[in-house]
Amino acid sequence: MELSPELALRAKRSNLYKEDFEVCLKLATAANAIDFFREPGLIRQDMTKPVIFAVDDSEQFEVRLKSASKVLYLADNAGEIYFDLPLVKKMRQFADVICVVKPLPIQNDATVEDIRKAGLEADFGTIISTGVASPGVLFALASDEFKREFESAGLIFAKGMGHYEALSELPRQGRFFYCLMAKCKPVADSLGVPVNSYVAMLQ
Repeated sequence: MELSPELALRAKRSNLYKEDFEVCLKLATAANAIDFFREPGLIRQDMTKPVIFAVDDSEQFEVRLKSASKVLYLADNAGEIYFDLPLVKKMRQFADVICVVKPLPIQNDATVEDIRKAGLEADFGTIISTGVASPGVLFALASDEFKREFESAGLIFAKGMGHYEALSELPRQGRFFYCLMAKCKPVADSLGVPVNSYVAMLQ
């Protein structure tokens, strides 16, 4: 909440941020630098740097988005919601977007209550829960509502390492889009990128 006005002002002054898909995606991706185990000063430093993707399938995703009827947006850390919103609104120009959060706090993942307290519930529109308080999605324990929406969505937009770790165990379907900073070596090695790289990958 504190960083979002600051970054918006920087963007306005530098004239870098227009309302196009790439810019909204990079703003949302920069916010994945936020995590409960990272120092606030380091987070601020990372978020004010340009986002350069080590893996960049953003153009392919944008093409797929324009023909999708429904996108499931799997949100990550609570602080990211301020930076996710412009991208969610941009996606809504092409498809129905359902925002998915956790039912209860797990680490610092976003919940419906977080979005409500931020005053952004109406802006995000349809919000559902995975039904299970885990960093990724445990399908055996997930709610029936989530599983129905997951199966019927044309695209799954998955923020953060937890969602990558869970969904990458599934067969590639060409509809999973991973958007994250690879903040630990095991995830970075799995993606084939250096630690702290940004990734926008369609599988």
